Amino acid sequence: MDVNDQCPRCAATRRSWVRDGFYTRLDDAKRIQRWLCKQCGKKFSSATFKPTYRQKKRRINSTVRFGFGSNMCQRDIAELVGVNVKTVAARLIWQAKLSRAKNQRYIKAFIAKHGSIKRVQFDDLLTFEHTNCKPLTVPIAVIDGHRVPLGFGIAPIPASGRLAAIARKRYGKRADHSRIIREALLKQLTQVLPEDVTFKTDGHTHYPVAIKHHFPKATHTVHISERGSVVGQGELKKIRFDPLFSINHSFATIRAKINRLNRRTWCTTKVPDRLADHIDIFIDVFSDRLKLLDVTVWRHRNLPDNIASLTADVT
Repeated sequence: MDVNDQCPRCAATRRSWVRDGFYTRLDDAKRIQRWLCKQCGKKFSSATFKPTYRQKKRRINSTVRFGFGSNMCQRDIAELVGVNVKTVAARLIWQAKLSRAKNQRYIKAFIAKHGSIKRVQFDDLLTFEHTNCKPLTVPIAVIDGHRVPLGFGIAPIPASGRLAAIARKRYGKRADHSRIIREALLKQLTQVLPEDVTFKTDGHTHYPVAIKHHFPKATHTVHISERGSVVGQGELKKIRFDPLFSINHSFATIRAKINRLNRRTWCTTKVPDRLADHIDIFIDVFSDRLKLLDVTVWRHRNLPDNIASLTADVT
């Protein structure tokens, strides 16, 4: 029985409900149970408590989610599922909200299965919004050896190199919020990482300061960044053994699976918040492929309570 535990009007428990018939939903032809609250007279259904409540095209949700995590643009997804591109753009925001909650359960499920996280790799992915003159940095932390993303952030940074003067002339001086977003991400990681965790990073000068501030007992190992290879979206390195392989491979996967992060792409980010939504959905799809929550419905009852509670489907 797929319902909540409280009446949406008076918060009465299920003991105060009685069945009030069924109705057939037009979207997917499913029979939905109706309920009547005996205390306040409120009528509602099992669908009232679902995230898809009042959606007209629930059937496209799984395909849209998979498409956003599989290098498809919004127009291609819209053509595939047969809806307007504005519908897909709206589902990006809706699905990202669900994916963010689900990604937290992925991390809890990993910790419940493998124990506390001992090693983490941390680095910044560079991209842009609208034009190369408006670069963005995306700091990301992944579990060393497993490539499971722990969190990320997005911040604007000023253009550098030959584009610096052009960017200042066209768009004015651009603020650098990279330090702020790294500090915020590391503060978020204190909720899931132990104090004695080991960080592996490249030689960025801000990493030691930020890590020492939030993880004073942590071990920080610095590996000098190597030249990128042609394969792997330029993220994999031209060395036989890469000590930062987990984070570099994750960056290569992100660039290959999120179309707006592809090299030489014309699907560019116009709003950084939508890029954050897209990355959240990708992490959801990617973690699902790693089968961190590899649990079927019929096996759910046989799981320990601490794991079973993490596998509830929000979609």
